[in-house]
Amino acid sequence: MAAILPQLDTRQAQAERVADYLEQHPASTLKEIDAACDTGCISKVLSAMKKELGYGVESGRRPVPCVSGSRIRRVRIYTLTYRPSMTQPDLFPEA
Repeated sequence: MAAILPQLDTRQAQAERVADYLEQHPASTLKEIDAACDTGCISKVLSAMKKELGYGVESGRRPVPCVSGSRIRRVRIYTLTYRPSMTQPDLFPEA
C-alpha cells in the first residue's frame, strides 16, 4: 500500500481558498475557516493575507452561548473586505 504524502501547498493557494470561503461565508470563526479550507495553521494564513498578500480581512466579535447556555462568550470572527488589486495595463501609453 502506498503511503499518502502531504501535498505541497503555497501560502498564496491557501489564501485563495480562505478568500473564496470568506466570500461565501462572511463572519466566520477560525474553527469554521480551518475546517473548510484545511490550511494547517489558519492564524498564519490570515496574518499573511493581511500583511503580505494584500487582502482586506476585518475581524470582529460575535456572542456565542456556552454548552450549558448559562454564559455567553465572545468569539472572534473574520470577514473578507477586498482582494488584492490587479494592476491594469496603461490605457494611454506615451508614444
